[in-house]
Parts: sequence; C-alpha cells; structure tokens
Amino acid sequence: MVAPVFEKVLEEVGDSGRYQRLLYWLYVVPINFLIPWVPLAVIFMTSTPDHWCHVPGRPDHVPLEEWKALTIPREKDGAYSSCQQYNVTAGDVLPLLQEPSSPELMIATFGVTECRRLWEYDRTYYDSTLSTQQHWVCEQASMAATWQSVSVAGNVVGTVVFNSLSDLIGRLPVLAMTVAVFAVFGLVRLYVTSLAAIMITTFLASTSFPSMLELALIIVLEQVSPGWRTRITSTSFILWTGGMCLLPLLAWATRDWQLLGLITTLPFFIIFIGHWVLPESPRWLLSRNRLDRCSKVLENIAAKNGRKVPESLQETLQAIVATQRSETNYGAVQLFKYRVMAIRTLLLTACFTCYNLFYYGLTYNMANVSGNEFLNFFLLSIVELPSNLLGWFSAQNLGRRWTAAGAAILAGVCAFATAFLQDETPWIPLMALMVSKMFITISFLVVYVQCAEVYPTTHRAAGTGLTSIISSCFGITAPYIAYLVSGAYCTRCMESDALRCLH
Repeated sequence: MVAPVFEKVLEEVGDSGRYQRLLYWLYVVPINFLIPWVPLAVIFMTSTPDHWCHVPGRPDHVPLEEWKALTIPREKDGAYSSCQQYNVTAGDVLPLLQEPSSPELMIATFGVTECRRLWEYDRTYYDSTLSTQQHWVCEQASMAATWQSVSVAGNVVGTVVFNSLSDLIGRLPVLAMTVAVFAVFGLVRLYVTSLAAIMITTFLASTSFPSMLELALIIVLEQVSPGWRTRITSTSFILWTGGMCLLPLLAWATRDWQLLGLITTLPFFIIFIGHWVLPESPRWLLSRNRLDRCSKVLENIAAKNGRKVPESLQETLQAIVATQRSETNYGAVQLFKYRVMAIRTLLLTACFTCYNLFYYGLTYNMANVSGNEFLNFFLLSIVELPSNLLGWFSAQNLGRRWTAAGAAILAGVCAFATAFLQDETPWIPLMALMVSKMFITISFLVVYVQCAEVYPTTHRAAGTGLTSIISSCFGITAPYIAYLVSGAYCTRCMESDALRCLH
C-alpha cells in the first residue's frame, strides 16, 4: 500500500514538528476562523428591518409617529402596515394634523393603496442593508432569498469545478484561485447596482466555498501525523464556531452592509498574498510523479523540523510511484455498481442532505425568530462549541450511528416543539432552537466522520464529493423555506418530520 510507506517517509522528515505547527497557525487557524463569513455574512447583508410606505411632505416639526398614524394603516396585530398606505398626499394630511382622524375614518375617506415604490426603514440596528438599498420588500421581498440561494448555488458549482481542478493542477494553485475569486468578486459585489450584476458577482464570489476550506485543510492534513489530523479536524470546527460568533458583533458594530462586506472580504487579500509560502502537498506531487518537487518539499520539512533527510529518499519515492500506478481510484458511477455500496451511498447522502438543510435552515431563519437578531445568531452559534466536544466524545463511546441518529431525532423533537411555544415568553422557543442547533451540529459532525470511514479508500473521494454536491443542491432551497414561512416556525416542523422519517 502506498499510504503506509509515505507515512513512514513523512515520519522520518518530521510529521509533528515546528514545520507542522507553522502550517497550522499560519493557514488552518485564519482560514477556518474567517471562512464562515463567506456563506453566512449574506444573512446580515440582506436583513430587512421594519419598514413602511414613504409619504413625502412631512414637515420637520411633525414627529414621525404622528405622520405614520395619518398615512399608514395598521394590521390586525396593531403594527403599522409594511406595504400599504392611505391613499393620501401631503396636501390631504396636513389639514388633519390639527384634528386627527380615526383609522376607520381615514380608510372610509381616503381608502388604502399599495406603497408607491418608496419605503422608509427603521434604523435602530441598520443604517443600510442590501434589502433596504434595493427595496427588496413587499412584492420584491423574495429577492433577498433569491440572492442567498444564488450564493448557495455558487457553492455547488464551485465544489464541482475547483475540487476537480485540484486533482488536475494541484492543491496550492486552486487554493490561491478560490481565495482570489472571493476576494475580488466579494469586493465587486458590494458596489454594483444592477440586479443582474448583483446576482452574477455574488454567484462568482460564492464559488470559493467550501473548496477554499477543504483545500486548505487537505494541504495541511497531508503533511501531518495521523494524531495531528484528528486534532486539526477537531479544532477546525471550533475555529468555525469562533468565526460565526464574531460575525453578529461585526454586523451590529458596522450597521452598514457594504462596510460589513469590506471587513469580511479584505482579510482574504492578505491570505492570498501569504499563500506563496505555503508548499504544495507532497502527496499530490507524488501522485503526479513529480518526484523532484516532492523531494524538495520533504527536504524543506526535514530542515524546518531539524531532521536529516533519509539517504534513500529518492529510491523510496520512486518505489511508491511504481506501486501507486497499479492502484485504482473509482469514479461516482462505481458507487452504485454493488448493492451494499449503493445502499451506503444513498443513506449517507440522505443523512448529509437532511442535516445540511436542517442546519442552514435554522441559520437562515434567524429573521423569523423573535428577539434581537444579533444576539439570536450569537447564541445559536456559541452552542456549537459544546456540540463539537460532545459529538466527538459520544461518537467514540456510543458509536457513530447511534450518535448521529439519536442527535438528529432530539434535534427534530426540539425544533418541532417550537411550533407550540410561539405564544410563550420569547426566550423559551429560542432555548428550544438552541438545543436543536446543538444536536443537529453533532449529527453534522459525525456524518463527516462516517463519510471518511464508510467509503473504502478507492471510493472515498468520489463518495464524499457526490454526497457534498447533492446536499448542497438541496441546500439552495433553505433561504426560500425561511422566506416562505416568515413569521412562523414551520421550517423546523418540516425539517423535524423529514429527520424522523429518515431515522
């Protein structure tokens, strides 16, 4: 087998020394911490605050609330309408300032009409978002969900394109490509104004995820010991959670979607500049028969770790190349050639897809949860820290299958319960959602491990790739689900039912 022989070579030059620590702190830590901003910043960038029709002509001395009372009808719950106004002009309203009329009289006298293409927005938390700038409200409210779904669609296409390229031209150049794509188009999308340009630049920027994360991890994981791989994989989830927790603070502090976009995009220019000192994966170089470059990388590892280069390094590498030519890696079609492998592929794909839709459904549905949007997002992010620790502990002691299935069922039960807690104190349904998020994160973590362990080595790349792509395709619907059930908790009900049927 090629892998054990190369592991021995890597151990001789050092697989857990100073060189590996540099890779970890210079690349794994910053990229894993920043990467959640790529798919999740769009939630705050398209946040839609309370809004109402703009009726021009309000004198400076007239309070806003008084003007709204004379121009905006109220809904059944007593809140001002977001999409309708009395059919009045400033000339109709000004005489009423001295003798205000009741809502019933206003409707009887002037009638109600739709907003005349202009709105005003509550600026308690945001000065500007993409939704307020483009007026994606009322009849255009679905555009925010469309923008988010276009972003997820970019993830799908990017996974196919960049993962394939990484096998052909190398991990390092494709990693640089993904970072550059997000840095450039993530910046451009902040300043384009036409709808087509907004959608196209967002799609292109989003193609970088999740390939950027995966390639950065792969390059490092292929140069460390098996023990370090477990440590790096575990901490990568914790770093992701840290980045998620910081995101709502940035959104709250900036108050402006373009400024938030700048803060979450500019660091990737620094990563792009720094990638030049990151070495190509020696395993990939060896798989492509590039012995000279592979040898130089291994010699550099030995020098950084204070180890001597093995005298038989070249001969060993040549023997590995000769052996690997006889080994076969299978494509996605081979996953369905045999009954057992086909069943495993279908089950893993179904679980991964369901967990993915549940996880991002909860995240995108933040706008529909009562309370402070920033605090809600932070709380639903911070619960992932105990999830990561509990998930690994449970998977080791109870097994992968029982951990994933049990956590998914508990997540579904907690999510389902929120449908009956809408009239309770706001923190009660929020707590139920936090527990649900904690359990679904456990399931999500364990299914990653299952994909690596259930698929044999020759089918692993094709299996995990197919599973990821299919789940991302279904993930495109998550923003639309959140939009369609805005103001309700039916999203979690649907996800709960799906999970219970699956298990």
